[in-house]
Amino acid sequence: MDIKNKYSVSYKSIILILSIFLFAGTLEYCLGQANNGEQLPSGLSEYSQSNYSETLIKNINVKKNYWLPAVEVVGLNMSLWAYHRYLSAEGWSDISWKSIKRNFESGFEWDVDGYLMNQFWHPYHGSNYFNIARSNGLTFWESAPYALGGSLMWEYFMENEPPSYNDIVNTPITGIILGEISYRISDLIIDESTTGSERVFREFFSTLVDPMRGFNRILRGDMWKAGEANEPAEYHLIVSSGIHNLFLSSKLNDSKSYAAIRADLNYGDLFDVDSHKNPFDYFTLHVELNIAPDDNIAGIFASGVIWDGKLKLFENSKNIIGIYKEVDIHINTIYKLSATSLSSQLINTVPLSSSLTLQNYLGLSAILMGATNSQYASELGKDYNIGPGASGKVGAHLLIKNFGELYINYKRYWIHTLSGADGEEFVGLLNIGINYNLFAENSIGLDLLLYERFGEYIDYPNTRDANSAVRFYYKHSF
Repeated sequence: MDIKNKYSVSYKSIILILSIFLFAGTLEYCLGQANNGEQLPSGLSEYSQSNYSETLIKNINVKKNYWLPAVEVVGLNMSLWAYHRYLSAEGWSDISWKSIKRNFESGFEWDVDGYLMNQFWHPYHGSNYFNIARSNGLTFWESAPYALGGSLMWEYFMENEPPSYNDIVNTPITGIILGEISYRISDLIIDESTTGSERVFREFFSTLVDPMRGFNRILRGDMWKAGEANEPAEYHLIVSSGIHNLFLSSKLNDSKSYAAIRADLNYGDLFDVDSHKNPFDYFTLHVELNIAPDDNIAGIFASGVIWDGKLKLFENSKNIIGIYKEVDIHINTIYKLSATSLSSQLINTVPLSSSLTLQNYLGLSAILMGATNSQYASELGKDYNIGPGASGKVGAHLLIKNFGELYINYKRYWIHTLSGADGEEFVGLLNIGINYNLFAENSIGLDLLLYERFGEYIDYPNTRDANSAVRFYYKHSF
């Protein structure tokens, strides 16, 4: 690799690391607030055209080990339990053989942990179970049982409270999604052919993204081992910033302004289905923060392909039908919502002329576990309603050569409450916008947004809320 290309790739990697870690690190703070934003549908990113960069990624060969990850999962659980038992002295950690026996006898229940704990920290913990196995050379499917096993061990053995329905779904299933994405992002960062400060920088940030992989790299000595140069892979990173102006209750005379910053990562090529040999060979990740002095709007939207294939519909068109695993987290002034889904999607791109291309998508999802805040759930000792449901999304992008694009996207969620205030929750997000290309990889854009929510309850009055927003932003693509 020549000097010019080496530093070009290093610059792109630095931007990738800082963008993803900045958003992931500050999201936990924002999730503790009562607010969040939006974005485009999972499975089809805002920029799905094939504008990719080559980066540093390789298949780092690690000999498969099935026993060590099992030991490490047990060790992780024991270490976390010991911290809460002997340092923070949490009541739920006072376990005994009697509490373990009682957990097996009582069976599963819905717990009353807070939104942040159940919808973020449990999935994060599940991602560590999963990545313990991944970093020991196991495949996606081989690693999945470790996430389930680690969660079952925790639920039955490490707490004196009954095992939880929501935890046994959120921890392994959402954890697998977050785990595979963080594993592959860490792969983008690691380069064993580098030395000196660049090597330290890469190993440090890859460990922040995937702590369990960093731990195992230390155990094996891989963190300081000299290795081969990386093989190229495709990714597309977009970083944008601007102003997000929210109109409360959609009233023009009642508004609030936020500083907006976002990152979109497309990993792989959406339409190159022949290269999608393994789950998440193509995935999208969108993370955003909209910040005001006393308020924050945040969102994470992740989607990875499980299976996809080509479909013949129209002459000269590209058509894909696929199954995706998705996780959506919205925090805004109208609702807090999280959903772990299995989604079926039909994606189509049609060249209308030499300068116009139309991209469309249609998706239906089964929400395995969803949650949304509720003013009534607090009367039942919770701060949100939780249960399964479904979602649907539809959208169209008109790509205009030498100009930019016009787009419209709509996604609507339905959650049937199994724990909380009995009823049905409906949440919608509409996004209409335009991007104008300035030069090279730079563009400006304008979004019109609508956040809506309707709650239909058995024992309480129904609720309906809506906010709208305008967002202006500047984008740069890497």
